[in-house]
Amino acid sequence: MAITVLFEGTVAKHSESPEENEDACRLAPDRGRVVLSDGASESFDARSWARLLVDRVIEEELTLDVVAECAEAYARLHDPASMSWSRAAAYERGSFATLLVAQDYPESRMVRVAASGDSLALWVDGGEVLASFPYDRSELFQEKPVLLATRTNLNSSQSPAWATCEWPYDEQGYRFLLCMTDALGAWLLAHQERGDTSALERLLSIREPGELRELVDQERIAGRMRRDDTTLVIASVTQG
Repeated sequence: MAITVLFEGTVAKHSESPEENEDACRLAPDRGRVVLSDGASESFDARSWARLLVDRVIEEELTLDVVAECAEAYARLHDPASMSWSRAAAYERGSFATLLVAQDYPESRMVRVAASGDSLALWVDGGEVLASFPYDRSELFQEKPVLLATRTNLNSSQSPAWATCEWPYDEQGYRFLLCMTDALGAWLLAHQERGDTSALERLLSIREPGELRELVDQERIAGRMRRDDTTLVIASVTQG
C-alpha cells in the first residue's frame, strides 16, 4: 500500500525572503515516494539545481544518467557568456545539493532510502527512533558532506555517489517515516543523544506549517538550531 503523508512544510533561512529557500521537496504518496534536496548556499544557483533533481527523481529511479540529464537541464538555464566574470567563475565551479529518496516497497514490506549529503531520514515506531540515515550521530553534521554536483565528473568519481539502506517492517504494525534537511536533523539527533524525547514528540505532532515555523523560530532564537532553510516531511506506513 502507499504511504500516507501527514505533513510537508518548509521554513526559509530568512523569513523575509522565502523565495530564496534552497530546499526542494516532491511527494508521490500514491507511489510511496518522497524526494528531498537541499541546495548548497555557497554554490551557484543551488535553488535551481535542487529543484531539477527532485522534479526528475520523483518520476524516475535515481541513476548517474538521470543526474547527468539534470545537469544538462541546469546548463540550459544559464549562459555564462552573458555573466560577469565572477558569476561565470562561480557557475563553472558548479552547483551542489543533497538528495534524499525514500521509497516504500509494500510487496517486500520495506522502505529503501538513498542519500547523498546530509539530509536525514528517520524510521520511527511510536516514540522510538529505530534507525536514522545517512547519519546516526549529530556530530556527523559538522563534517563536509558529499553532494551531487552539476559537474558530473565529480559525481562519477565518487564511489558510490550515494548510499542506500533498507528498513523492513512487520506484516502488522505502524511506522513513521520522517525526512528533513540538515539543521533540523542535527537538532533532533542531538536531543535523542541526550535521552530527550521531547523533540521527536513535538515533530511528530506537527500538522500545520505554522507549527513548524514556530518550532524553528523558537529553537533558532535559543541558539539550539542552526539558521538554515529547514524542511520536514512526516509520512506513515501502515501494514495489515
